Amino acid sequence: MIGQNWTAVLYPAVLEFLIRYRRTVVGPAWLLIGPALFIALLGELYAHIGSASASKFIPYLTIGLVTWTFISGMVTASATVFQRARSQILQGGMSLSRIAAVEVITYVLTFLNQFVIVIAVMIIYGVPVSLYALVSIIGLAIVILNGVWVMRTVGVLGARYRDVSEIFQAIMRIAFLATPIMWMPGEGDQSAVMGKFLLLNPFYHFIELVRAPLLGYPISLVTWIITLSISIAGLLIASALTSRYNRFVALWV
Repeated sequence: MIGQNWTAVLYPAVLEFLIRYRRTVVGPAWLLIGPALFIALLGELYAHIGSASASKFIPYLTIGLVTWTFISGMVTASATVFQRARSQILQGGMSLSRIAAVEVITYVLTFLNQFVIVIAVMIIYGVPVSLYALVSIIGLAIVILNGVWVMRTVGVLGARYRDVSEIFQAIMRIAFLATPIMWMPGEGDQSAVMGKFLLLNPFYHFIELVRAPLLGYPISLVTWIITLSISIAGLLIASALTSRYNRFVALWV
């Protein structure tokens, strides 16, 4: 039964991942070309602007960019996930939980595809890797867990209110610039202003769960507390919201 449940979710996710690029020449390789060009062409420039060495900044940029693409993709897609699955919902072929799970797994596959760039950059710039880097797997699992509750919660809100999609797209554009991806906090990141700024930015903490172990940096206790607290609160909110409003989604879409 467990195997059948996994197949029912994994198969449509893989199919959806491949269908997106079925008429392109290089297929899913397009997921590598865009970030690779950005890093190759602008990585050195941003390194000089931030007065950091390329060997330190470019791996930092690469992991941050790939992880951000994964997180932002799930967040922005969550607002329209049930709208796009209107036919499956009305036909009763897939439950809302399964639709959300398929969407999340599709973005996990995208992340794994783009992680090839991270491996290449770490090899090129000689980033030392230890067993501590495996902690990033735990961080990735926490990110995925949050993607599930965001997909379910925002999906319900997006089905009811179409403006939710535009609101989240605007928020994510601002959050990208406000999160240390193309810039590094520097030595003064614990100063009063920068410290509070990073403390209140949840995206920074979720990215650090994946990026810090790969670069050999410890994950701060504050980051663990914030991300786990958000995870627990989010799952509770998702459970309460979906149990109350799931039955209305078919009417809203």
